[in-house]
Amino acid sequence: YVVLVSIFFITAGLSIAIAVTPTLSHLEDVFVNALYVPDINFLRGFVTKKSFKHTLTSYYGKTRLPIASYSWKSIKLLIEGMFTNNHEGISYKILDFYGNDPVCLFKFFVSSGDPQTIYSWSLLGLNFLCFGIISLSYAAVFFITSVSSSSLSQGATGNLVRNRNSRLQQKISIIILTDFLCWVPFIIISFLHTIGTIDASPWYALLSILILPINSVINPLLYDDTVGKILSKIFRRNKQDANVETEINDNRMQTTELTLDIARE
Repeated sequence: YVVLVSIFFITAGLSIAIAVTPTLSHLEDVFVNALYVPDINFLRGFVTKKSFKHTLTSYYGKTRLPIASYSWKSIKLLIEGMFTNNHEGISYKILDFYGNDPVCLFKFFVSSGDPQTIYSWSLLGLNFLCFGIISLSYAAVFFITSVSSSSLSQGATGNLVRNRNSRLQQKISIIILTDFLCWVPFIIISFLHTIGTIDASPWYALLSILILPINSVINPLLYDDTVGKILSKIFRRNKQDANVETEINDNRMQTTELTLDIARE
């Protein structure tokens, strides 16, 4: 019990840390993609660091440092230096890690030029590693139960254990399959998006809101037998109802035939 509680708090803390890290202000050079300055008319829309190069070099002249070494803080100071502060300064809006989609989602679809590429792919790699460890663990359980079932003798006890192992193996196969279908195609699509083979941005909301959460929803149902028992009861009840209806129809047919025989006589 203590181990399970410890694992829960560790995983919960790690999840919170992963989610909060992109919002930290001192990491904006990693997690901010672009800057929007609504007070400056000629800076239309969200502008990346690279796009600021022309504006800054036109005003200040060629700088000794490449634009890639500028922080967003220094870019803001350079922009503010181009204008007076008579109108209560200049306001900014940022395009950050969670602002790349109309729905606030974790950014897994990154291009090769995104500053968050390493962060996002580290998490995708961690997910794939976890999937591999889980699959190997379940495969070991599957193998052990198979060996155990083959070594059992015939009889009521042996058949009971074999049936239990068979149900366990089916459950393991379904769990591995659902994990694979939910995560591996998503990782492949993310990779193809990163290298520029496809543009998967239009699919991101659908995949992140629908496909990925399905894995979290399905797993508790697979681990617990309640749903299976309910479906089994429903199936048995429907089968019993069908048998009763068939028996009633047979009785009606027999009664009709008997009536016809009496009428002929």
